[in-house]
Amino acid sequence: MESEIGPTFDWLASNFSNCTSFEYKILAAGASGDLAYIVGIEHTTVSIGDSSPKTYSLRVTTIFRPENAEWKVAHRHGDPYDASTEAVVAELS
Repeated sequence: MESEIGPTFDWLASNFSNCTSFEYKILAAGASGDLAYIVGIEHTTVSIGDSSPKTYSLRVTTIFRPENAEWKVAHRHGDPYDASTEAVVAELS
């Protein structure tokens, strides 16, 4: 598994730096049995590549499950929240 996702994390680590702000606005959260979720908007200001810091916002859903008596992330999905974020994402393509 590491050989499959390792390159993605290497790319992220080499392209995102200098985080100057991060805020998470919770829209909804809940838990039932062995699953929990949180839905929110992430507002981040970070350098992408060699650029000066840019601000973008993602709508994010994160699913958790218990593992060895601790809640762990089982799934996370984020997509652009607004048009300015879509422009930042387009620069990555």
